[in-house]
Amino acid sequence: MDASEPMSEDEMVATLAAVSGAEDLEHCRSLLRASGMNLEAAVNVAIGVAPHPDEVRAASDRDGARPDARRPRPRPGPGLVHAGTPPLPGIVALPAAVVKTALGLVAKVVGLGFRIAGGVLGAILPPALARRARALPHAMGGEVDDPEACAEEVAADLRALASDDPRPLPSFRLASHREVLREAQSALKLALVYLHSPDHEDTPEFVRGVLTDPAFVQLATQRFVPWAGDVRKTDAYQLASRLNPSTFPYLALLRQENGRPTLVATVEGAGMSAAELVDVLSNAADAHEAPLREARARRDEAVLARTLREEQDAAFRESLEADARREAANAEAERVAREEAERIAREEAEAEAKREAAEAAERARLATVQKRREEKAAALAARTEPPVDAPGLCKVAVKLPDGSRCERRFLSGDTVGAVFDFVDTLEGAAGAAYSLVSNFPRRVFTRDGDADVTLAEGGLAPQAMLMYQNLDDE
Repeated sequence: MDASEPMSEDEMVATLAAVSGAEDLEHCRSLLRASGMNLEAAVNVAIGVAPHPDEVRAASDRDGARPDARRPRPRPGPGLVHAGTPPLPGIVALPAAVVKTALGLVAKVVGLGFRIAGGVLGAILPPALARRARALPHAMGGEVDDPEACAEEVAADLRALASDDPRPLPSFRLASHREVLREAQSALKLALVYLHSPDHEDTPEFVRGVLTDPAFVQLATQRFVPWAGDVRKTDAYQLASRLNPSTFPYLALLRQENGRPTLVATVEGAGMSAAELVDVLSNAADAHEAPLREARARRDEAVLARTLREEQDAAFRESLEADARREAANAEAERVAREEAERIAREEAEAEAKREAAEAAERARLATVQKRREEKAAALAARTEPPVDAPGLCKVAVKLPDGSRCERRFLSGDTVGAVFDFVDTLEGAAGAAYSLVSNFPRRVFTRDGDADVTLAEGGLAPQAMLMYQNLDDE
């Protein structure tokens, strides 16, 4: 595509979906149109850097009626609880590096190359490959943090803060907050989000006193889909920009609605005990249980209807297939009988061919062994066996497979190859390939690997017993 050619609406929708991670293309299309077909503005809204245009217009309408409308305020959802600590204006406690990271993210996601490649690929590829396309900025070393790696880092940070407490932490999902929201939506649960601010003075005590509490862990695991994010990282920062926490520690219950996270309840600050926090979260979850029950009931009804329809279709197919099976039974029996006869004839021919080949191979092997025995016997006859009182005398005995034992005198400077030459002349050594094994210490001598090793070097002096090991069958 020419860089100067404007993108079509479908390409901009696909790009927005790839950048934001949203799967609802119609929601992305409406967001793009609400932003005046400005892709960069729509991206900023989708990732939480800028407010939704409808929110901006609503705020503008309210400014004339409220003189203090420009003053920053927390945006609680139903069931909001502020606990103790005075509220902060927005998230001003975040380090400048977070803001720099967010700005770098915006600069990257609006680049033409990623807008075209990532957006189009994310729209046309299967979900698994689309996620890889959206992960291109991580693989290319950009400033955008890898959500899964960030989730692992915050989990490790929480374990380090609670290292003195043997109680387990909740099983926070190692994924992005968008993936956790989708998981919660699929499981018809609420997502429990913990925004972790390592620099806040109340964070260590909150981790040790609340996050490791058994009642809290049980509640987070059984009733919610838990996720923790470090607000210094891109993924958690994007979510914090939407939630606008007033202080930390910060817990929120979220549900996915029309491709966007919807706030159900928040608990801000460290003024609550673990038991009080469990009660607040349980009550908030109970208050929103009815819609979830209705959704579960609708899903169960749909599953039941689909199951019944599938069972009926399966029964109908079975009745049709039964006739075909009966008609095919006789033909199949004839085919099996014919193939069985062919198989028996083929196996008999193959067995006969194998027998003949084995006999030919055995004759060739015996001929090779006999020729080697005659050659080595002639060579050995030319080499005089040292006398019993010769200096450096070494007696080597070889035990053959038939139980017989043969012995010969060598000098300690003779090689293991000379012992193999001696064994080659023995009638009981009928193998074309064999090794010699000493017991104490155990060592396996081979013709190729140890022919030049002296008897002294091989630990066979002044005497040794070697076991003949046939290698033809291996």
